[in-house]
Amino acid sequence: MFGKYYRQIDDKNRVVVPPKLLQELGKEFYITIGIDKNLVLRTVSEFQKMKTKLEEGNTLNKNVRDFIRYIFGNTEVVSPDKNNRIMIPKHLLNKAAIDKEVVFLGTGDTCELFAKEVYDEQESYYENDDNVNDLAQKLFEAGVKF
Repeated sequence: MFGKYYRQIDDKNRVVVPPKLLQELGKEFYITIGIDKNLVLRTVSEFQKMKTKLEEGNTLNKNVRDFIRYIFGNTEVVSPDKNNRIMIPKHLLNKAAIDKEVVFLGTGDTCELFAKEVYDEQESYYENDDNVNDLAQKLFEAGVKF
């Protein structure tokens, strides 16, 4: 999934999913809390991959248990209506600080959903060439290839 799309949450906590993203997400998909003050939309198969990885963790480790609770406790299955809208539960909107304006961001195998203000702040940081170059250098030093 790729691209950036701006939308608005209506007064019933519904939002129209961009058609290009919906085509890849399917008739039923998962919306999960993210770790960057966002929500993450995953296809059924991508959710199953994440679920399997989380369940492989050693639940004797309290951090693993806490993270599993955080993710699965903040996950919902959604199905778009005939107008391509999904209803996002209020508790998920609150956790992602989403009020009205949102940004759908295709990120490969998933789609992220941000409050517009949160996304704009994060994106503005990388509009500075020095910050992009610094990130590229850190990734290079960590062995990431592009």
